Amino acid sequence: PTPRSTWGKQNSDLVLVFVSLVCLTVSVWCPVPATITISTISITTMQNLRLVTVDMVGTILRFAKPPVQQYLETAAKHGVKVEFRQLERSFLNHWGAMNTDLPHFGATSGMSSLVWWVSLVKGTFKDVLEDQFDEKTVAKIASELYSFYHSPRPYLVTYDGFESLQKIKEMKIKIGVISNFDNRLHDIIPAVGLTKFVDFVVTSEDAKHSKPEPGIFDFAAKKSKISGLEPHEVLHIGDDMDKDYFGARNVGWNSVLVDRWGGGYSLVEEEHVLQNITDVFKIDKF
Repeated sequence: PTPRSTWGKQNSDLVLVFVSLVCLTVSVWCPVPATITISTISITTMQNLRLVTVDMVGTILRFAKPPVQQYLETAAKHGVKVEFRQLERSFLNHWGAMNTDLPHFGATSGMSSLVWWVSLVKGTFKDVLEDQFDEKTVAKIASELYSFYHSPRPYLVTYDGFESLQKIKEMKIKIGVISNFDNRLHDIIPAVGLTKFVDFVVTSEDAKHSKPEPGIFDFAAKKSKISGLEPHEVLHIGDDMDKDYFGARNVGWNSVLVDRWGGGYSLVEEEHVLQNITDVFKIDKF
């Protein structure tokens, strides 16, 4: 910036060329080539994209506290005491059964997601409490939990998620959300301050499909309203290998996998596994 503000354009360009040649010739650290490299990679990989879709919970958002802990605390307010491990085991059992019997939060079974969640919470507590189960009390717990997870309070926006959405938006690429969530997500996204980045939202309840099913990705492509959109022009970012990474690739999309804990995935190309979402701008090839 300084040479351009005090010298003519020709002299400024000569200085930049000279500095670049010095940096390439001498084996010392220099910021110029590093900046050029990152910029070039970002442009060559991202400019071919017309749509980027992101998973929400676990990728862009995270829970402020584990849901089972929130269940325990809400139950305690209503005089119901249960053990964490028992409640966690019961919740996982009912979550699995509900998703098998009434998939996509009841969207294909004529059931609202509210009724779906109330049934899940009741079943979770009934198995733990047994003869101490009181339906009226647990119905109040279920209603309070449903409202709580409809608000912004349980969620935190990840720093790298926010930064990445901002950068993608600056590149004039359309951004969509694809989430195995119910339709409360349409209200949660503006409540946590992400509306300015997100062009559209697709939930399992909307699509009547859940990741990794092709139907939810096809639904999102149509909802993007991008004319003539080709699969290779789409990138999906998520934190679940089967649902996000391979789900997207099975419909011909590009995809990357977020692995913040560095656990490693032997079935995924190493450069496609990101501990920080902003590393997507450094990827050489999707």
